[in-house]
Amino acid sequence: MERIFHPYWLWEDHINGFYETDNKNKNDKIKSVLKLFSSEYLTRKYMDLVLIEWVYSCEHNLTNPNLNKVAYIGQAACCLFDNVPSLVTMNAWKMVDVYDRIRSDEIANQTINKWIQNQKSRNISKNGNQEAIQKGYQTRLHFV
Repeated sequence: MERIFHPYWLWEDHINGFYETDNKNKNDKIKSVLKLFSSEYLTRKYMDLVLIEWVYSCEHNLTNPNLNKVAYIGQAACCLFDNVPSLVTMNAWKMVDVYDRIRSDEIANQTINKWIQNQKSRNISKNGNQEAIQKGYQTRLHFV
């Protein structure tokens, strides 16, 4: 997938405090991380909301081949859930039950795959299926 860049002032994660470094209410935020990841329903709901509500941030980050996309989706879900900054989520992750971590990573992978499929569908509807177009054109060559 081709890398997409957006300026930081369009990033919804930036606007919503994802990159904040202030540790006020850190213990409450850690509790929010634990609550989110202990619930399969909440984890799935907020990871899906990231795709819906953070269009520019997802394009910018999920097309970055050097980014840990699973971690990003989880941190973004926590930020949407209770304005938890990414650094707090990173610190709280080791406190999450092992089973919940495995399940949350699996949900994040499913969410990322859903986003990739949506991107492919958008590109195909916009540009056509390039592979099919090329093959179709090759089978229609007329020899004189």
